[in-house]
Amino acid sequence: MKQTMPLWKWITLIILGPLFFLFLSQIVPIVGTLSNSWIGKTVLLFLGSFVVLELYALYIKVFEKRTPCELKLKTSLPDLLLGFTIGGLFIVCAVGILALFGVYRIEAITIDWIDLILNFAMLSIVAVSEEIIFRGLLFRMINDRFSSIPAFIISSLTFGLIHLTSVDFWTTMAISVEAGLMLAAAYTLRNNLWVPIGIHWAWNLFLGPIFGVGVSGISQDACVIIPKITGPYILTGGDNGFEGSIITFLLGVAIGLVLLHYKARKIL
Repeated sequence: MKQTMPLWKWITLIILGPLFFLFLSQIVPIVGTLSNSWIGKTVLLFLGSFVVLELYALYIKVFEKRTPCELKLKTSLPDLLLGFTIGGLFIVCAVGILALFGVYRIEAITIDWIDLILNFAMLSIVAVSEEIIFRGLLFRMINDRFSSIPAFIISSLTFGLIHLTSVDFWTTMAISVEAGLMLAAAYTLRNNLWVPIGIHWAWNLFLGPIFGVGVSGISQDACVIIPKITGPYILTGGDNGFEGSIITFLLGVAIGLVLLHYKARKIL
């Protein structure tokens, strides 16, 4: 059943909603600076993620006049863990394949647990905010009013294009397809935000703070593994990071298609 919301209201919400949560995504991480201790920073960052989720739930109740079933708590933990597992395995496999090609080599391992925990907390805000914008609002609203095909295309392209300020055009398009498809497919898998939030969270955490690879063109200062990355642009993604690698691209598309298959077969 398609959405019966008046068109003028639908247009208003699909523009102003994402803009509002995009603004939140930029200011909420600042809460981490309110404490001088790493424990305090961690608590505040996770609190920031919780506040963004609560604001989204309130936004849905006030402006769409419905219960935000995409944030149902009953399956939140298992779905979040499912998504985190998928995202983590995706990056581990991508880096592993590139290591087999000699592109990725480990030069040193330095574990700073405090930095890792702070990154873990900070990236929760990134995952929550961006999944609310691109899957909770853009994908869902277009899918509800029209169909899944324009929802996949528009939400994926928009997600890729916001990275254009830090990566080149090829990587922007690669992110649109590999991430846009996978994360939208993850949303449809259970019709909630927890699976894509988990994938997004693990993707950023494993790629950057753990494997030491630039995330969307942004280099990593504190990471568990200090790597040596060499090889052709098509494999390394150049300064853009592995998200621009053909290996990551193909693997991401494959996972997205598998998730769509599971959705169609209702296996998971």
